[in-house]
Amino acid sequence: MPGSAFGLRMTLRLLACLLPGVALAAPVPPLHSDVLIDEEVTVSPSKVRPLDFDLSSGDTRVLCKFHLVDGRSGVRAVLLKRDDVRLWLSGRAHQALAATEFAESGGFMFYLDDPGAYAIVLDNRLEGRAAAIVHLQVTLLSGTGATGPVQLADPLRSRLLIWISILLFGLASSYAGWRLKLALARRSVPRPTPEWPQPLF
Repeated sequence: MPGSAFGLRMTLRLLACLLPGVALAAPVPPLHSDVLIDEEVTVSPSKVRPLDFDLSSGDTRVLCKFHLVDGRSGVRAVLLKRDDVRLWLSGRAHQALAATEFAESGGFMFYLDDPGAYAIVLDNRLEGRAAAIVHLQVTLLSGTGATGPVQLADPLRSRLLIWISILLFGLASSYAGWRLKLALARRSVPRPTPEWPQPLF
């Protein structure tokens, strides 16, 4: 029927408009988090302090954060392969993968696609008078979506998903109720009775 076809088309159009919102509100698969270091580290004046770690698999992000608990000139954090740490300590050319500026606090995030031996180095060479006490946090993030931006759980997205689901359910229920009401209305209409010609006598 024309009315039924029109209602069905309108419902499908509404669903097509709302489905992208459902996709955007869908929760992002969580990353696996492995805390390597979360402690205070002492770095001697005019020295560096390497902290080694091994990466058993690639596709991992290294999240490094620090703040100075006690010190004067600030420190910096550097991520290198362990072989480059040896080159650095021996005064030869080396390559840093990621590094911060000298500061009282800072951090970085760097994607490692290859397993191997790495190190976070705390550099206190700007300060020749006193040691630096640094609270260092190093976390490895891996799993689905590790190669993309790190996304945390968003309560707004979760609420949006819930309300869109309720709206979709309400639309489907309303459409089903409208179809049922229309069918009942058609069945309740009495059939016309034929009019027989009246006798002449």
